[in-house]
Amino acid sequence: MNTPGFVVGVDGGGTKTVGELADLNGDVFATHSVGPSNPNVIGVEESVRLLCTLIRQLCTLRSCRTSQLKGITLGLAGASGEKLQNDIREKVTRVLHVAGLPDPSIQVVADIRIALEGAFGGRPGIAVVAGTGSSIMYKKNDGGIGLLGGWGRVLGDEGSGFFIGLEALKAVTRDYDGRAQANGLRNALATRFGLDSRFRIIEAVYRQQFPIPSLAPLVFDLAAQGEKASCEILKTAAKLLADQIESVLMHMEEEGSIGIVLYGGLVEHDTPYKDIFIAELTNRFPRVRIQPPLFSAVHGAVIMALPKNQEARQT
Repeated sequence: MNTPGFVVGVDGGGTKTVGELADLNGDVFATHSVGPSNPNVIGVEESVRLLCTLIRQLCTLRSCRTSQLKGITLGLAGASGEKLQNDIREKVTRVLHVAGLPDPSIQVVADIRIALEGAFGGRPGIAVVAGTGSSIMYKKNDGGIGLLGGWGRVLGDEGSGFFIGLEALKAVTRDYDGRAQANGLRNALATRFGLDSRFRIIEAVYRQQFPIPSLAPLVFDLAAQGEKASCEILKTAAKLLADQIESVLMHMEEEGSIGIVLYGGLVEHDTPYKDIFIAELTNRFPRVRIQPPLFSAVHGAVIMALPKNQEARQT
């Protein structure tokens, strides 16, 4: 009698890590969650320990053995570099190794990769992430994967919370210098954050590591009230993020309608920025459609772990 096989998909973030155990058809039999597993936050060794604990707990819930696992996909926040991915994969493989039996196929990818697979059920589409940072990943009809953005706050992150917060601070400095008007932003910055002078702003930004993305909700609130400077900041951010979509569409070279799923606190929930960004997209690119994800990110990891999809990657 053939021993049944299973796969595991994991979505590891900065606050929690969720895993699913499924059969080789992708049907989920167990779900479990543990603490954060971002290797850049808790370290590689602790991340590996937690991931292996989660995998074993999933197997226990289904009364299966790790030797029955045919594929494991670990989608982790902070794991976008190939060297780090290889390090985690090798360490997890060693921990799960069962003497005399083949090791399960393990892949480590960035969290946006499994979000993309879950969003479209493994089919082509575009995933836009706009939170503290920003990035866009897409999948073509031929299975090719591409990434735009994700350069971080110094080199990029246009349209992100950091970008919006920084633009708010810049608008206030120009108001102080008399080069432009941003009275609403300037007064709100003083009232909510105590940044009520040139000295306080400079001190907060350069000496106290002020959390610049925390200003994005303030900009949203003021934009909803019609404050001019805040509205202009959101329009600029939305345009720059949409410019990246234009580049993605050229890379994809696909015809017909193309789906876009939005992730991240700036665009995943109802915000003035989300409305402006969607209007920018639909006005500029009539063939794109904004849609909710078909499946969760963790199930996207399950889809990637299935042996049939492993074979597709190798061909």
